[in-house]
Amino acid sequence: MTLFRLESKTHIKSLLIWVIVVVALIFGMMALFPSMRDSMASFDMSAFPKEMLEAFNLSDMAVLGTAEGFFGYYFQYILIASAIFAAMLGTNALAREESDGTIGYLYAQPISRASIVSSKILANALVYTLYWVVTVVASFLICLLFLEEGASASEVFKDFSVLLFAGEVMGLTFLSVGILISSLLASSKSTTSISLALVFLTYILGIVGRLQADYEFLVYFSPVDTALPSNVFNHGIEWKYVITDLIVLAVCFLATYWIYRRKDLKA
Repeated sequence: MTLFRLESKTHIKSLLIWVIVVVALIFGMMALFPSMRDSMASFDMSAFPKEMLEAFNLSDMAVLGTAEGFFGYYFQYILIASAIFAAMLGTNALAREESDGTIGYLYAQPISRASIVSSKILANALVYTLYWVVTVVASFLICLLFLEEGASASEVFKDFSVLLFAGEVMGLTFLSVGILISSLLASSKSTTSISLALVFLTYILGIVGRLQADYEFLVYFSPVDTALPSNVFNHGIEWKYVITDLIVLAVCFLATYWIYRRKDLKA
């Protein structure tokens, strides 16, 4: 529990910064909606290839004329940022101890390597969960402020509840992959670049999978697609992606335990 508390406290400052910045961005984007509503609904996108529009979630411009539809479009980029946050938490989790030299402190404690991994997983999962819950709740309240007349607040609440679950699965998936990578690293110097590469590479694979029917299987390698707001709001949970993410999550966590128990740690 001591390591769990220490790990959680380490991220309080970054958690607050991420939450404040992301919520401010969401409010700023939604503030643009009233002035863009009419033009978004009537904008002619017929000149663009249908596949490209679908890949970037622009196939139905009329939907962008609603507060929830407009939110669903731009929030995909907030979702990518959230995935990067989760991946960075993961890739720093174990590697930071060796990089900062604090692994010597852990050596002196009556704690097993399995307990170290468990504490790191639980603490970082808690940090991401707090971030995600606050982000989605704030997004829901902001969306209500700009909800058009006649729109159902209860339906919006239902959609955001689904987004809360899907985004949690997505984030924990990136966290698990990040922690697995962290168990292989001896330094945290390259964790930011690794996190960025991980998120954007998988996101691009998802785009390719949506663009080319022959490569549709690539979407399974893109956890971001599990929680894309435009898909979640229109089609609900796609369980085939959720199950794939949960399998990846479980395999990565189990592999982390196995690797870290055998790793030659350097104080």
